[in-house]
Amino acid sequence: MNSHTITHRQLFFLVVQTQIGVGVLSLPFSLFTKAKIDGWISLIIAGLLIQFSILAIWKLCDRFPQNTIYEILPKIMGKNLGLVFNFIYTMHFAFISILILIMYNSIVGKWILFETPHWVIIFIMAAAGYYFITSSPREIVRFFVLVTPLLLILFVFILYAYTDVHFLYLFPVGQAGILTIIKSSSDAVVALLGFDVALVFLAYTTGTPAKKIKVISFASFCITVLYAFIVFTTYIYFNPEEIVIVPEPVLYMLKAFSFSIIERTDLIFLSVWIISVATSFISYLFITAKGVQTLFKLKDHQKGAPYVAIFCAMIAIIPNEKLEVLIWNKYISLTSLIFSAMFPIVLLLIAMLRKKQEKGAASS
Repeated sequence: MNSHTITHRQLFFLVVQTQIGVGVLSLPFSLFTKAKIDGWISLIIAGLLIQFSILAIWKLCDRFPQNTIYEILPKIMGKNLGLVFNFIYTMHFAFISILILIMYNSIVGKWILFETPHWVIIFIMAAAGYYFITSSPREIVRFFVLVTPLLLILFVFILYAYTDVHFLYLFPVGQAGILTIIKSSSDAVVALLGFDVALVFLAYTTGTPAKKIKVISFASFCITVLYAFIVFTTYIYFNPEEIVIVPEPVLYMLKAFSFSIIERTDLIFLSVWIISVATSFISYLFITAKGVQTLFKLKDHQKGAPYVAIFCAMIAIIPNEKLEVLIWNKYISLTSLIFSAMFPIVLLLIAMLRKKQEKGAASS
């Protein structure tokens, strides 16, 4: 067995750890600003819509087994256009990595390291990401499997909120209107990104196609349920007037909890959350490095890894003010919606119309 391959079971942990990222803290607030108290319904709709994108990604990669998106694009669209889209996808994944760094810096700088310069916070995460992506896919995913049980800590802390909740805050259900609820689901789709790493990692995954689609779909379903649980809990913990003034309601909720041996529950939560952010960053940094490898015809992705990490860190330092962070978040989220959720469906249709299909292709 190739030392770079991962099992379909490991693929589950990869998708789970990549999907859980920075969005979990601010998602209840961002959904509430658009869909009000029905934001949890928007999230469930987003989880269902994502399944169509997952199906398209799986079907596309199944037509070109052992090929990453960077190898598939030239075969579908031709050499020149394929090169253009390889560059676009490389930059797309790079900017998702940058957005993760920006949002991570925003939270950590606000809640934990108040006096630490922003560039230090960003470069420490970038350095950790660089260290991990010099490893093989199998070694990276083994780390993801190792840290996944920590998610239980997040679940237990949030579960404690049910000692003081008010279900009446949810009523009347559907007050925002069905059209608003559906429109707001686009914000939730962006928060649930992570399934798109399958565009690269499916090339390294062993197992039958049926097993692969099952684990990706189930992983995305699990994260949708977890996110829905978190959003739902914050909506019944805070009244509607309070949510609009707390941009990170999950942390404000946890800050109110106090135990005899734990004073700042929110800091414990953030310590675990940072690991989840790191796994998302590592995944996207790795597939960005794979894109650089393809574009510059490098022998392996490790050659471009330091340049990718430095580039992402340098760009992430640029936005300093809160408004700048929100603008970056808005535009990168929009491109993510297009290239991660929608464009794979277009690529699959092009491949089917042009009857592009390959069996037994060797991975580079």
